This record gives sequence, structure tokens and C-alpha cells, in this order.
Amino acid sequence: MPLDLGGGEVRPFIRYKASLNCWEMSSAEGGVTEFEWNAPAVFDVEHIQLGWLHLAEGAREWHAWPNNKQTPKPDEKEWKPGFVVQVYSKALFGSDPVREYSSSATGNVEFIKKLYNQAEAEFGKGVVPVVKITGAKAERIGKGNTRIPLFNIEKYAPRPAELAVEGAPAQAQSAPPKAAAAAPAPAESDEF
Repeated sequence: MPLDLGGGEVRPFIRYKASLNCWEMSSAEGGVTEFEWNAPAVFDVEHIQLGWLHLAEGAREWHAWPNNKQTPKPDEKEWKPGFVVQVYSKALFGSDPVREYSSSATGNVEFIKKLYNQAEAEFGKGVVPVVKITGAKAERIGKGNTRIPLFNIEKYAPRPAELAVEGAPAQAQSAPPKAAAAAPAPAESDEF
């Protein structure tokens, strides 16, 4: 078990590294491991949070924008506009099925913008997009190169209880208790 000095809650997360063209997730032991998108996941883009993100070696700082309206940068650090989205999949993430996906990197931001725009027509209907990542496309944006994750929205499904939204009526199902990370389920899951 890793040493915990009470530095605050660290949520399970996923991230996409365009430079390496790989997805990673946090582990219960505190490390990071690569994973393959071999099953769909729910991306709760309806409840995206926008804000200022500052990343440095071993540090991540986040300042949310109230009502997703841009605010002045918090200080002189190198802040970039970023996002936070909750992603859900028991098949991909095992016993920590809700993961936080946040980034300010160009490829990640472009991916989330495209997903948001495609899903926006279904907002307010109590459903979330079930997304399958299908690869990544190399692109030149501005003066740099990046990769943008490619995806298909396979369907829309009722919002899982694990993605309960503050202020919304409670769902009948409750989140499973946290346990050590389990091996991912088989690729063909009828989770949603």
C-alpha cells in the first residue's frame, strides 16, 4: 500500500499522450499504466468543466471557470485553457470505473470539442454518449504537430448512477465500493 500523507484526494484518471500515441490510467498503487481501448466508455461531456490548467513536473493545478465562462489567469504561472470530463467504463477501468480525464494539450482539446459538438443535441435528456475510441489522426495545428483521438458514438445510454450529477435526483443504483484495480473485462461487454 502506498504511503499517504494526507495531501488530498487523488481521483483515478486517464490521459492521452499524443507524443507517444497512447492512453494511460492511474493504478491503485499510485503508478500509471498504458491501456488499450478495447471496449466503449461513457464520456460525460454534458457536464464538462472548463478552466485554467497548469502542469509541471509532479504537479497539477486546476482553477475552474464559474459557469464555464473564462476568467483571468490566476497568477504568473504558465496556465492553459483546459477541461475536466468524467469517463465511465467497468470493462476498461475495473473496480475504479469512473475516471477523470483532463488536459490542456491541443490534441486532447480538439478531441473533446468534436465529441461535445456531436453529443450536444442529446444534452438534457438523461442520456450520455457511449464512445468507442478507434485510433488517432496526426495533424499539424499552428506551429506544432499533434494527434487527435478518433471516435464513434455507438449509442446513447441512460446516465450510470456512478455519474450522478449534483442537484439531480438520486439514481436507484449506487456506486460499487472501491477496491484494488481489477483486470479489465473482455473486449465485448454489454455494459451499456
